[in-house]
Amino acid sequence: MTGPAHVRAAIRREDEALVVAHPWLGRDDSVAAGGFVVALALWGALAAGWTTGWIPTVLAIVGIGLAISVLHELEHDLIHDLYLRNPATRLLLFTVIWVSKGSLDPWSRGHMHRWHHVASGQEDDIEERLIGLGLPWGPLRLLIALWPPIGLVLQPGLKRTVRARLAAGHRGPDPRAYQFAPHLLLGNALLFGMPVVAVVAWLQGAAWALPLLVLWVLPNTLRHGCIATLSANSHYVDIRRGSVVEQNQVLDHPLFWPLAVMSWNFGATHVVHHYLVRQPFWRRTLVFPRVRQVLIDAGVPHNDLGTFRRANRPPAAA
Repeated sequence: MTGPAHVRAAIRREDEALVVAHPWLGRDDSVAAGGFVVALALWGALAAGWTTGWIPTVLAIVGIGLAISVLHELEHDLIHDLYLRNPATRLLLFTVIWVSKGSLDPWSRGHMHRWHHVASGQEDDIEERLIGLGLPWGPLRLLIALWPPIGLVLQPGLKRTVRARLAAGHRGPDPRAYQFAPHLLLGNALLFGMPVVAVVAWLQGAAWALPLLVLWVLPNTLRHGCIATLSANSHYVDIRRGSVVEQNQVLDHPLFWPLAVMSWNFGATHVVHHYLVRQPFWRRTLVFPRVRQVLIDAGVPHNDLGTFRRANRPPAAA
């Protein structure tokens, strides 16, 4: 069995080889900007096609969900400051992506995600706990996967956990990770509330509601459900703090291929990100097949489907 340093070196080696073979993959600013434009253009084309009757509803929903999945990955990489570092550019991209996803604002999510890398799988892993990590499967966890605001019912308990750790003298996350600024709170409330408004309006026969549902609400519901399910089940709880080998599994079972398509193969590739944070999402996706066996040989769990039954506890802790 090999250690984390060996795995990290293997990922870096394959990443460098990929860029040598295909230099354009290393032009991060250009690829990211191109991905942003292509995703929005695809969304627009699908919206136009559906509105004029050329594209069926299911294709529009799935296609737009795929476009938004690109925006989600760009947001993640921007949180890690991997490219497009100009402040005005970042503000534009973050704002467009925030509205496109209709989810938690990227600034608050950024605080949570950076802390996630410090506290993955722990009680104070705010980001993953808010999407159901550690909860038994049932109505609450299903609702969290389909509609992100439901996860906020867990926020008071997370606040208590963080405050208790800080009071005990332990390192804790930035307070902004669980207490939103007023303008962000207002924006989040508006975006979180729009799906409810759209559903109610559709049920009452409002003509504008169906396009909003097909072109924004349902694609985001589909995309978020896929990535939340894979994310919260590729991570583990009740593990040693800081043990990168224990934090994730490689979840690439054929059962999850439909979800993987909508999330850039998140269940399989996210463990690569935990080993090497500073790697753009497109190269992480391409490098994964080259390092998959290295990860498994290093002791990373592989297709541990029992995690659904154990509420994300590793086998030894069950």
